[in-house]
Amino acid sequence: MLDNIWTEYLCEQLADRLATYKPPQHEYQSLPERWIAMSLLQKAIRRSDTQEALRAGQYLLNLDYRMFWRRLCVIAWEDISFGDFDLCGMVTAAAGSKRWREKVGGEWKIASYLIRQLCTVPKNRVTDDIVTIVDHDVSLEAIREALANASVETVMSMANALSEPFSHRVIAAWYALGTDKFASEVLYRRKGDVERFFTCFDTEQCPEHVLAICRVGVSRSGTILPAIIPLLWNDWRQVSEPLGAKSDTDLSTYQISTIPRYAFDGHTRAGRRYLYWLVNQSPELREYLHTVISKTDRNALLRELCFKVLSAMCTDRQAWDVTDRIRHQADQVGYGLTAAQISDGMRILQTSMNAHPMTEKHL
Repeated sequence: MLDNIWTEYLCEQLADRLATYKPPQHEYQSLPERWIAMSLLQKAIRRSDTQEALRAGQYLLNLDYRMFWRRLCVIAWEDISFGDFDLCGMVTAAAGSKRWREKVGGEWKIASYLIRQLCTVPKNRVTDDIVTIVDHDVSLEAIREALANASVETVMSMANALSEPFSHRVIAAWYALGTDKFASEVLYRRKGDVERFFTCFDTEQCPEHVLAICRVGVSRSGTILPAIIPLLWNDWRQVSEPLGAKSDTDLSTYQISTIPRYAFDGHTRAGRRYLYWLVNQSPELREYLHTVISKTDRNALLRELCFKVLSAMCTDRQAWDVTDRIRHQADQVGYGLTAAQISDGMRILQTSMNAHPMTEKHL
């Protein structure tokens, strides 16, 4: 299969790079639990914090190498994507064979090299940003419903249609792949066919080798994120000059019990505990949540706002106008709120966190 040809090629390219690479020999300071380690690995890569990323990677690799490689695949396709497509492919290829990893130097040599590279290259979060839009933009409900029971031919035609809005194409692609396998917060349940999606995708828009790599990426990451790449490839190949990079503002952090503050997001127990405590400390934040959303969704909105103002921050974010527009739109949607309400929530949460910072007592 073409998939095997390209993964073997990427493994060969990676092996050449590893030939002269020497991995860190020391043991990094341990971490208290896998959830913090998983969060730290991803957030440290986003912020190009190489030593903390290596620390988290070493912990996860020693804990469960299968979990580590699945996590690294997700990070590559979620946070790098067009920032370095070949590197995403190499991560995906390396994740597929323990025997190959042992042959070319062992788990830590390969893992530490790839972690370093992920920290170094430009970051591009377009795949995750468009998922946010699909799941949270209320204006898309009509197309979400219309495509839920459409024929396979219809959803594939929509996914391939360059004239259609990008968000509509992603919804169609998601249904074609199957929401039964790749769950969505709002899309209707539907069986899909991953093989058919990639086989039927227009190769004039996206070359076969890219489709092959993305197909393996879908399998090894367990997400639809790699399948979004072909939908934007036609735009990507029109980029004629090297793209610059820019870092998000306010990337400052501090340590809480030897762990960077940014690791404690809404997916960690300590991070959630702090956010719920913060609501009680900040009358402005409490009033905002009470005003804009029902009680049942307040905690979820709080975690989403935390993601927007803290967890999603990146250094060296790839400066591509196509993905910049998508990111801007993603930052303005959520839980049926207006763009102004989301913006207010981000501002209020940031102000509240500055006034009442997280400390060791929240661990």
